[in-house]
Order: sequence, then C-alpha cells, then structure tokens
Amino acid sequence: MTELIETERLYVEELQSIMEGYFAELNNSELSHLMPPSLENKRDVLFGNLPEIYEFHNKTFLMELENCAEKPELVGTCFLKRKEELQVYEKYCQNKPRSEIIWRQCGDSLFFQECQKKLDHKLSLDAYLLKPVQRITKYQLMLKEMLKCSNGEGMAELEEALATMLDIIKSVNDSMHQIAITGFE
Repeated sequence: MTELIETERLYVEELQSIMEGYFAELNNSELSHLMPPSLENKRDVLFGNLPEIYEFHNKTFLMELENCAEKPELVGTCFLKRKEELQVYEKYCQNKPRSEIIWRQCGDSLFFQECQKKLDHKLSLDAYLLKPVQRITKYQLMLKEMLKCSNGEGMAELEEALATMLDIIKSVNDSMHQIAITGFE
C-alpha cells in the first residue's frame, strides 16, 4: 500500500511539473520566440488530454488512495469507484502516436531545451509524456502484489479492481491497434 501511495504522489508531482513547466509555458510570451512553428496550435496534440489526467489524479485519486493507507482492504473499492475516470487513459494512449510525431518535429527546439533547463529535469519531455502510459500498466502490477499479500477482507474488491484495470489496458491496446489498422483518429 505504501508503494502505491508513494508512487502516486511522485506521479502527481511529475504531472504537475509537466503542466507548469511545459504546457503552461507554451502560453508564455517571453518564450514565444523560441517556439518552433511546427508546434503552433498543436499543444493539444502534443499533450493530449494530460490536463484531464492530472486533474483527476491531483484532485481525486491521490487523496482517495491516501485515505486507504490505514485500511488497505478498501483500495480495490477505490479503483472500482473510479473505473469511468480511469478510462481517460484510453484517449491519451490513442493520441500518443500523433503526439510522438509532433515531438519528433520539434523536440530538439530551444523552447523545450529552455523548459527542461528551468525544471532541472534530467529527462526530456517525451520521457515524461510516456509516464501516463507506464502508470496505467503499473496499477495492475501493484494490485496483483496486493492480492498476494491480502487475506480475506477486501479481496473480492481487489480481484475485481485488477480485472477492471486489465480490461482498461486491453481496451487501450485494442483501440491502439484499431487506429494503426484503419488510420482513424
């Protein structure tokens, strides 16, 4: 449970740094001269629905997980209750190939170098834009670990939460394959 909460806090901090250090900086007039032309009007493509993901984790999910710290048997219920909100990852992952195209076009620009330097990030933005994809898959691993350690109370909810997360991952993968096959947005 501790690992789940600590990694969730770190995840929210990383999302916040992306939102403040890159996303918001795209509207900073002092940096506009550094912005690559290929990025103009493409912020929503580059970041996808990351603001929505950040809001959900920062305002809702992190607090709910923290409330389970003393009662780990409730964590399954926490995931089940937020099943719909966790679907935001599907949209994010569907957009990822388009985001990567924009990144390849302008990732080495002075704008992004400046943002990275200001944030003192060791990794470039593209590594941080991969975090949501990694996080959604990490939940199922953590839930599996928690199932191994649990005995009785809350176990049915944990199993259902794991099945839910696996369904979400499958749904994301299926939609990614569908996009690759049909070329649909």
